[in-house]
Amino acid sequence: MKKYLVIGNPIGHSLSPKLHNYWIKKNSIDALYEKKLVEEKDLETLCDEVREGTIHGFNVTVPFKEKIKKYLDGFTSDAVDTNAVNTVFRKREDGDFIAMGDNTDVYGFQKSCPIQGGRALIIGAGGATRAVIKSLSNLKVKSFAIINRTKENVEKLLQEVILSSDPKTFIYEWCRDEGSMQKPDIIINCTSLGLKNEDKIPLDFLKYKKNFFSKKITFYDLIYNPTETNFLKNAKEIGQPTINGKMMFIYQAQQSFNRWHKILPEINQEVIDLLDD
Repeated sequence: MKKYLVIGNPIGHSLSPKLHNYWIKKNSIDALYEKKLVEEKDLETLCDEVREGTIHGFNVTVPFKEKIKKYLDGFTSDAVDTNAVNTVFRKREDGDFIAMGDNTDVYGFQKSCPIQGGRALIIGAGGATRAVIKSLSNLKVKSFAIINRTKENVEKLLQEVILSSDPKTFIYEWCRDEGSMQKPDIIINCTSLGLKNEDKIPLDFLKYKKNFFSKKITFYDLIYNPTETNFLKNAKEIGQPTINGKMMFIYQAQQSFNRWHKILPEINQEVIDLLDD
């Protein structure tokens, strides 16, 4: 039986085993997918186990999407362009097995994003943000702005990500007056703030409702569990459309599954409803 994992810290919120084991059973594959809480010191050993075949692949979530890179042997184009990895798989090269990194978050966000062109406002500058701005570039956004606690982290990110188009980019400090920002078509939370019920993003868009929300703005949270974060609840209270990360999660998982098993699993209503049980 082949073994697959999703690793992270925290990891309790992950629904990856539920989805992957469903597809594994549907496609009669002799495999098991589990979640594993790890520390940074465990990453090298996990990559060695992929080379050895003890583990045949794993997904990577916060906070290891960038840190895993130095333990891998090669990368797909999306992993290179984003400088981040969310999927590790085995590949035979010159008679030996190597550990490869992919970023299926790019595909996942692009498939689930409701805008084409327009302006985007992104909160956070971690590993998930890299996939989002690559996807937005593929979707030909006119501009995107990033709000983050540390300006230097945003500057580093923008130097490393390879974009397919050339949108204008802006960097805002975490506590900047939100009312002075350009009005976006979509606001995307790429942070992990929302995994806990008490988590709140310290940005007060509500006090700028009259000016900032003169048009509809889609609020998109990459978090899918819980299904509605405070970020989305606050947006709904002022009549704005909201999207959680469920469909992005499903699409990126579909691509990871294809990497490992050479099968593109079906996404249907049964799969979508599975994550709501």
